[in-house]
Amino acid sequence: MDESLVSLQPDQAVTKVFEPMKSAQDKLARLAKVLEPMGQLALLADVFEPIRAFQEQLADVAAAFEPVKAVRSHLENLANRFDPMRAFQSEFEHVAGAFHGQLVQLATAMQPATAFQDELAHLVRAFESAKALQRRFVELSRAFGDAGKGDFSGGDDASGPRARQQRERYPGKG
Repeated sequence: MDESLVSLQPDQAVTKVFEPMKSAQDKLARLAKVLEPMGQLALLADVFEPIRAFQEQLADVAAAFEPVKAVRSHLENLANRFDPMRAFQSEFEHVAGAFHGQLVQLATAMQPATAFQDELAHLVRAFESAKALQRRFVELSRAFGDAGKGDFSGGDDASGPRARQQRERYPGKG
């Protein structure tokens, strides 16, 4: 043990022991500030239900379009032999192309959501150890005091009693 700790008052010695964790605690306090916007982002996820329903409808259209695609080559042969069929074949190709373009556009519009999902998966992996660490610190805290006194029972989020106590005690910290 560091001899300089022995010369300090008990509270100062404990503070000194935990000093290396100060910057980590500050970073964790900043996480609480991120949770509110994350909740707002969750509301944006409501957009997926109407998109899913629309996708199911288009799947039916695509299934109905399959037999028509089989006629496509016959239609092309007819268009090459009978000039009036060329306009019909052109319209058919135009409709198919328009559907294709709109679907590509919709799939492209989904890219931010899929990138966000990838980032969330990365964040989940990065924070996997948080619950286990929190649980261990709670267990360690019980070794130093009465389990009912100052017990952390706030669950896994930043809205529990302990988190509220921390915010009231340190208003600028989360």
